[in-house]
Amino acid sequence: MGSFKKWTDFNKRLLVSITLLAILALLIIFSSQPIIRWMMIGVIALLVGVGVWEYAQLAKGKRLELCQKLMVITAIITALSFALTRQFSHYATLPGFILFFSLLSFFIYHFKENYQALVLVAVEFFGICYVAIPLSCISGLIFLPGGKWWITYLILVTKITDIGGYFFGKLYGKRKLAPKLSPHKTIEGGIAGFFCAILMSLFLVFFTHTFFNDTFFLSYFDGLILGILLGVLGQIGDLAESLLKRDAEVKDSNTLPGLGGVLDMVDSLLFTAPIVYLFAL
Repeated sequence: MGSFKKWTDFNKRLLVSITLLAILALLIIFSSQPIIRWMMIGVIALLVGVGVWEYAQLAKGKRLELCQKLMVITAIITALSFALTRQFSHYATLPGFILFFSLLSFFIYHFKENYQALVLVAVEFFGICYVAIPLSCISGLIFLPGGKWWITYLILVTKITDIGGYFFGKLYGKRKLAPKLSPHKTIEGGIAGFFCAILMSLFLVFFTHTFFNDTFFLSYFDGLILGILLGVLGQIGDLAESLLKRDAEVKDSNTLPGLGGVLDMVDSLLFTAPIVYLFAL
């Protein structure tokens, strides 16, 4: 009965994941259209807002009452600021100003009551740095030259790390990677995911150079280095979110049907998106 339930949950998550990937693929394909670009930015801003809200819910597990509304608003503005920065050059410093004023706003919010202010301000600001800024990097990628390829590259290389590690670990995994954080992850699966990231990275460089006339500005050497980085950082991002959930004593960051939570879906991207964004600049 237990194995049947696990299989049913897996099928639900697989179906939801395929549906979301299909929608994302359509958005990326037609992202050259301005209205589609801003639709993508709207979706990213929504994910950023929900992700930060889920983070605030995790903090409740530690009996911390964060200023959720202010965090969500700041997170959404951060996502929009990254898009404006790449679209309009005179807004280049906007994300930095938003980050600074978000810190100020958290301090001002707690002026009315200083109870646990040191902890609360730190946790609130960390939530913006941990969730909002990394995901906002994706909105910045949209307006870069070859932006659709950068986003495709980021998602495929990061997620193939998860998929390769999951299935190889299921079949051949014996030694636990981090038993206290994620008891089903294995060292063998982690190594497999790492090499899957490298192979996918090099394949995408070859594919775009061969069929799209170097639209994707990434050399084979850079593809190797970036594949290595994403293969490691994607798994660290996954374990980092597991660390927060275990500390908050929850299984998923949310209860969305067939999905769990937004943080569960994007956890590995939180540490890979900034790296790809910096490479693409």
